[in-house]
Amino acid sequence: EKELSVFAYTPNPPQRRVNTWDFCKYLCEKYNLPLKYKLLERGQDFAYLTQKQFIELWSPSLFHVNLDPYPTQPGQQGIQVACVGSINIGGMNESHQLLFPETAVPDLDIVEEKFKEYLLDETARFKAIEYAWNKVNELYSFDVVKKQLLDVVDKYDG
Repeated sequence: EKELSVFAYTPNPPQRRVNTWDFCKYLCEKYNLPLKYKLLERGQDFAYLTQKQFIELWSPSLFHVNLDPYPTQPGQQGIQVACVGSINIGGMNESHQLLFPETAVPDLDIVEEKFKEYLLDETARFKAIEYAWNKVNELYSFDVVKKQLLDVVDKYDG
């Protein structure tokens, strides 16, 4: 069960946040949804939370918006989003492109159209969550990583 809410993910460093906050406010106002976010201390660019606290903060939201435009970033957050059954919206990190390809585009009009489809169509929503879940297990599961490490060891052994 997920809340029909939007979590605005604002990564560090600040230049990776681009217009995430404004886009989230726009979506929430237009589609009448609650906006969730990590509170920052006055004058700070980020707030310190434990990993558990942070996951408990954003994981109840169905939508996780992260417009990070850098495809050279692996996208750890996108992997976590797939693991908890939420939908990542936007961004160009590698994991966004692999796990949520329909919204991993720089055109916010396309991103909004997919967001609207997921919001209004439960079947489309479930397909996106299922696709990301299957892909995250195919690409990042313990067994996959273990095999990759053993392959490296075998290659360089001796």
